[in-house]
Amino acid sequence: MILLSNGCVKNQNIVPYVYVDLYVNISLPSYSSLNAIGGWTYVSGGSRGIIIYRQTFDTFSAYDRHCTYNADNPCGEASVDSSGTYVECDCDGSQYQLYDGLVIQGPAGYSLKNYRTSYNSFTNQLHIYN
Repeated sequence: MILLSNGCVKNQNIVPYVYVDLYVNISLPSYSSLNAIGGWTYVSGGSRGIIIYRQTFDTFSAYDRHCTYNADNPCGEASVDSSGTYVECDCDGSQYQLYDGLVIQGPAGYSLKNYRTSYNSFTNQLHIYN
């Protein structure tokens, strides 16, 4: 006999869905940090803003800045640390990899919310969408 339990577990990754369809021209001076691999910047959009990170010549990551632990907390905004190596939530101390948004240190159990990206190297346009 198999006994299944349907326990009540609160999902702490309740980052609100927000429609995202942004185009970023990385040739503009305000996005010059994205011209180098490993560069990052903030843009408006998503739930609490978006972090863009350049992984390779033609691959970018984009994550919502909405912290994933206790997501209903109004102070839960993720920021890149002063050394530019990881993302941290001031409210709970959770840390995420800047490269891919995965959790480095809890209490967060969920990665940062990813957005899809598409890069056109001929026009230097980065499309961020969901």
